[in-house]
Amino acid sequence: MKKNITINLCGRLFNIDEDAYELLRNYIDTLRNYFARQADGSEIADDLEERIAELLQELKSQGVEAINIDHVKEVVRRVGRPEEMAEEGATDQNAAPSALLDEGEENGEEADASKEKDGKNTIGSFFEQLNTFFSEHRFYRNPKDKMIAGVMSGLASSFEVDTTLLRLLVVATVILLATIPSVYSHQLLLLIAIVYVCLAFIMPVAETPEQQLKMQGKPVNVQNLAEEVVQNVTEKVDKVKQSSGTKSFLNSILKFFAGCFKVLMVLLALALFFGGVALLLMAVFAIYSPESMSKFFAWHMEPILKVHLNLFVTFLIAILATLLIPAYAIIQHLVHPLKVGQRLLLLFVWIAALATAIVTGAMLDQVSWKYWNRQMESENVNMNKEIVTDEGVSMKLWEHDFLSSHGWTILNGEGCNGRYTSRGEYYLDGRSQTRYLDCFDEQHRQLYRAERSESLMPGRYKLTVAARANGRGAFVYTLIDEKKQLQEIPVTGNLGGQMWQEAVDSLNRVNISNTSEDELRRMPDIDFYKAIAKANNGKGYGWNRLVFYPIIITEPNTIVSYGVTTDSDFTGQTWLGQWFSACDFIIEKIEE
Repeated sequence: MKKNITINLCGRLFNIDEDAYELLRNYIDTLRNYFARQADGSEIADDLEERIAELLQELKSQGVEAINIDHVKEVVRRVGRPEEMAEEGATDQNAAPSALLDEGEENGEEADASKEKDGKNTIGSFFEQLNTFFSEHRFYRNPKDKMIAGVMSGLASSFEVDTTLLRLLVVATVILLATIPSVYSHQLLLLIAIVYVCLAFIMPVAETPEQQLKMQGKPVNVQNLAEEVVQNVTEKVDKVKQSSGTKSFLNSILKFFAGCFKVLMVLLALALFFGGVALLLMAVFAIYSPESMSKFFAWHMEPILKVHLNLFVTFLIAILATLLIPAYAIIQHLVHPLKVGQRLLLLFVWIAALATAIVTGAMLDQVSWKYWNRQMESENVNMNKEIVTDEGVSMKLWEHDFLSSHGWTILNGEGCNGRYTSRGEYYLDGRSQTRYLDCFDEQHRQLYRAERSESLMPGRYKLTVAARANGRGAFVYTLIDEKKQLQEIPVTGNLGGQMWQEAVDSLNRVNISNTSEDELRRMPDIDFYKAIAKANNGKGYGWNRLVFYPIIITEPNTIVSYGVTTDSDFTGQTWLGQWFSACDFIIEKIEE
């Protein structure tokens, strides 16, 4: 059962179906919008509306009691057909439709001329055709066939290609770029995403029949407007029944990817929103606790908040706008798309916010860097100060702090040239910044002794040490209840070494080339051996392992001291080398 309504059209009453009325109203509104920008457009639209009323009156006189949608379609086609209006062009009453006929003929002549130009194959005609194409085609998003924003459908209509084919091509390109392990492919993928988002943001939606004609590159005249209005009504029929099984299947796949993309966009919007909220909370907290928040902003907040608070607030507002505007645009697009003017305004504000954030961020970074540089200069001056320890040894403050933090005391530093540690030749590859005990003097004058103590409970212990030397007379020792035990450091220089040789031999026994990766990962020492074997470009740095075992402790809280020395009064042997090194003093309990 259909609902009939009565309308008054140009002083005539007609009974009309509800869906037929909707089509007729859309068509009349389209005509009035089209002619609104032309001189005497209102009179032309009135004449066309009068013509529609006459055609409906003819149907009524033929015994049609209620106008249905098929009647309206026929009326729209007749009004929009130039030859129909030409028949009425002889009378003064319908002079306006005759003017439309002339316009339609002119458009037809222009179309024929364009076709003639398309038939030419010269280079000059190609550029003429290209100019004609971009002058006739306007880029719109197609709301009648969209999966995300209608960009692909709009471009397909403008370039007269199959929409499904274009979408599949883009999806295939995205998948291919995502699977290629290359930085350039990922950058290109990001570029495609940015271009799509920009097009979705800038391209307007083809909402009216006039815009839909421009999107397709068709001349905007009464005939084409009529056909477009009728087509819009016809396309409301179930599209699945009209498409082939293959195309329907491909569209289903594309809809799946479109749904995934929408989900990702929603997640991105939420991430941007909560990121902005988190940033705002951290900024507020930074005002009350500048030092604790410096690590989050990677800046020294104290000088920024004291001297450049306004600049920081500007930066914060710009960052929040940079994060929240895209989040708002994404959510708003999914709920109710923004108009072109609103989208362009948001884009302008976002670009301004991004530029402001970059400029103010660079200025704040400069402020922070200058503050840090002054702090470091002041700290370096302090750390390079010479101090004299309680043992009477003169050294730099920074080296004293390093030794003290690791429990070491320099008991004797005579002839050491003010240097007691070094770095750069650690026995593990990739650990060049590891600092170790070290002393150098070309004249063999150093009487070096570094010592560390621990309190141990009863039990059996083992002490292991990594050490090297380029001459005799350097010893590692333990001292328990005034009883000392000495082991001389092997003279291996800074190449090879016992630890390096053991690592190489262990790797050779494993036969890495014939061992699977899973088996290598299950070997707990394999990475350790590799790091030792690779040191010094595979030559080693001369390190050896010394072991004190057993160390037997019988009384609770027994003090065990250990260290390294070249003091002949302590060792009973003269130091004959120029340098030595020692590190990784590890004492561990073996059994009760």
